[in-house]
Amino acid sequence: MNPVTLWHALGRVRWRPALAAVMANIRLYGWIATARKIGLRAGRYLGRSYRIPTGGRGGENSEIVSRAADLFGRPAITIVGALDLPQCKKYRVSQKVEFFRSLGWNCYYSHYNDGYRAVSYLQYSTAVIFYRVPDCIEFNHYIDEARRLGIRTFYDIDDPIFNQAVYSENKNLEHIASHERAHLLGSASVYRAAMEKVDALILSTTYLKQLAQEDFGRETYVWGNLADAATLSIVQNVRREHVGRDETKIIIGYASGSRAHDADFGVASDALVNVLERYPHVELQIIGYAVMPPVLDRFKDRINARPFSGYAKYFAALNQIDINIVPLVNDRFNACKSAIRYLEASLCNVPTIASSVGQFAEVISNGQDGYLVSTQDDWIDALSRLIESCERRLKLGAAAYENVMENHTFSSVDVIAPELLEQFAISNE
Repeated sequence: MNPVTLWHALGRVRWRPALAAVMANIRLYGWIATARKIGLRAGRYLGRSYRIPTGGRGGENSEIVSRAADLFGRPAITIVGALDLPQCKKYRVSQKVEFFRSLGWNCYYSHYNDGYRAVSYLQYSTAVIFYRVPDCIEFNHYIDEARRLGIRTFYDIDDPIFNQAVYSENKNLEHIASHERAHLLGSASVYRAAMEKVDALILSTTYLKQLAQEDFGRETYVWGNLADAATLSIVQNVRREHVGRDETKIIIGYASGSRAHDADFGVASDALVNVLERYPHVELQIIGYAVMPPVLDRFKDRINARPFSGYAKYFAALNQIDINIVPLVNDRFNACKSAIRYLEASLCNVPTIASSVGQFAEVISNGQDGYLVSTQDDWIDALSRLIESCERRLKLGAAAYENVMENHTFSSVDVIAPELLEQFAISNE
């Protein structure tokens, strides 16, 4: 390269934010991975153009010179995110793809580490959503390219990882290794920094939106988790009526998507001891991850565990339980949670008993389509009512199913606020 050109290219580098991004990458991924990632960023400052792949490869004649809105005449959305956790990918990425395509818009998605794919998609997009992407070299690369193309940027998040004070209230962190806990809390700054660089924020619940408004003071929107077409199709294949089931055995189910829920499970452990003592025909089914507290050791022959092994098998397991429980510690971290576990169980006509925390208190009508509980006495009373009455289980399960179908599917509600939809519909000016 001509030395003068190189000098001018280096002069365009914003060294302070670049250094901050490098240090964030080192903290998250280490020196070797960071060195590799710098290669992606370097091309931007050495004058390389961005191209859309043709037949799987970039070509000399494939460079885009016009903006997406001018070329296609309709919105096209790219989602760049952390796609490692299947449940998060499903609810925060795949559902958005389904929704945008249902409108007749184009929508693409990419893992944020797949720089070639992500940058290529940006070339023919009118907006980009970043899901749970840290402030790293790749993220800043995409932000710069979005600005160059003149497209709006959004950041989507479904837990308060950006707020260290709130995240540290998560009692479940006490049950993981200290180095994992330190890493999670230390990561708050890189997510916060990323959220500060976009045009608007998308949150999964109303309380999470409130936190984001307080922290960032910018456009914030709620985009909740719903029962999508893929979920409804799976449920249709595994769901069966609970009428006529074997009343000689009642199964209480607890689903846990990660190892960090032991403190939550402890909220209901004393109540479970009470009902397991009084009702010898009751069993406990653990779906996913959970460490049983010592008080339940004497009931281990009535406690079964099955790991997650795919979404269809997860719903098949839900369909076999009689009562779904969602115990949660009452803190600001859990107040941010969405009511996914209520939605999923309800689709199987299984009644839910949930701690009266966060979105669960918003979507459940206590005593009508589920139970909301706050104390040990509440837990014991709700469990006893459902254990003792098949009719009550069937009634609440049916009402819960109707609640989800009427209020929490793509066809039953406005998926996103009209003002947010307008933001996505805006063509590049």
